[in-house]
Amino acid sequence: MAKRYESDRTRKEKMELERQKLSEMKVRGKLEYIWTYYKPVIFGIIGVIALIFIIRNQIENAKYYDILSIGVANSTNVESLDPLEEELQQQFGDSEDQYQRVGIDTSYSFGFDMSNADYNTVMKFVAIVAAQDMDILICNQEVYEHYDDQEYFMDLTELLSEEECQKYSLSEGDTAIEITNLPRYQEMNLTSYEPVYLAVLVNAQNLDTAKAFINYLEEDN
Repeated sequence: MAKRYESDRTRKEKMELERQKLSEMKVRGKLEYIWTYYKPVIFGIIGVIALIFIIRNQIENAKYYDILSIGVANSTNVESLDPLEEELQQQFGDSEDQYQRVGIDTSYSFGFDMSNADYNTVMKFVAIVAAQDMDILICNQEVYEHYDDQEYFMDLTELLSEEECQKYSLSEGDTAIEITNLPRYQEMNLTSYEPVYLAVLVNAQNLDTAKAFINYLEEDN
């Protein structure tokens, strides 16, 4: 009878042979054998599982959307913004919509001399505004004046009612509100400089929430 080589065996026979080999080994030997001969398969399975989780997370994250996006210039806040973002989401969002969120970005470190402003921050700010991903900018006077001259901000009399404009002493053409001493803003602890200005981007997407946020800050606690 001709000798049969392993390559001549059927798939079923090969599997049976592998089973017999493993059954004759001790636990450590089994693990070493599996690791030696099935390493690519193991990494392949791990890769597929990781890919599934990545795709799942991307799909889930795509469901989230901002109801208000706030940029803060030259912030000194190093603590987590999660509690504040959650509080504002509860204040302005729909409690039945779990995918709504309020985003606060404190990474805009322009500095206080716009002629020597940080290049990366300037590029990021321009890109974010161009993508319509910012509704409100909270900033110091130098940053406000620099971008107001470039017409980045909307006339607040076009956003707020006549009654609200009178209450906040706003006239036609005003593009910012000073919020330095407002108790609710001070509680947020986002900046340490004075004065502090709030401006709404001219291409803001969430105008209703931006208006509600201004009124929220201006209200007495």
